[in-house]
Amino acid sequence: MKEKSLALKLLELRQSHDLTQKQLCASLNIGRSTYSYFETGSRIPDLETLLLIARYYHVSLDELVTGAFSDDNPRKDTAECSDIQILHHLKSKNIPVDYVLELTKADFDFLKDYKDLTDENKAEMQYLMNYKLRKQLK
Repeated sequence: MKEKSLALKLLELRQSHDLTQKQLCASLNIGRSTYSYFETGSRIPDLETLLLIARYYHVSLDELVTGAFSDDNPRKDTAECSDIQILHHLKSKNIPVDYVLELTKADFDFLKDYKDLTDENKAEMQYLMNYKLRKQLK
């Protein structure tokens, strides 16, 4: 299957959804001039932006980057807004998506349990964590 450039794929996807750059950028919460650079090939989107765009169009990251669609990887019919909201939240807190992708289920379970603690117990956990990290670095 012939692969298309990322810039061409972004342009074709946007046009096939009858969107202006302004409409798409408002939905993705990215600057229109920045997105324009992506479609012209002047700049390449970072991983977080690529993930946002892929989720928006219901395509895999591979499909978005290579432009090659596979019958083995059907596209979703419904949007998962929560994924886009999560990515926006991570970006707003300067948390790299790659870091989150490395977390295990046990890590998430720990975070869930931590979230349920009282403020006093959270403070104790933070103190203990800092103590253990300093001790580990010695």
